Amino acid sequence: MVHEVYMSTVMTLSDAKARLSELVRGVRTRGEDAVITVDGEPAVRLVAVNAGPRSLTVAEAAGYRALMASLPRIQRPNSEFNAVDLVREGRR
Repeated sequence: MVHEVYMSTVMTLSDAKARLSELVRGVRTRGEDAVITVDGEPAVRLVAVNAGPRSLTVAEAAGYRALMASLPRIQRPNSEFNAVDLVREGRR
């Protein structure tokens, strides 16, 4: 039984033993970690050795480009921003 939770793969010990090669390759290529459970409780976490920054997926890169392209369209107030005045006016 495999579950995706918080960017982690959660797998029972028996499933991890049966699919260890697949599990290791997945952790290494996706840059995510895997949690192996024993008797329903998290027991160990498997992380890639080079668990540093990873490359963006195609979908993440497209989302980032769309966000950056939309920034110039954001309307900004003409006056200087003053948080104290906004709080006094009852705004958030």
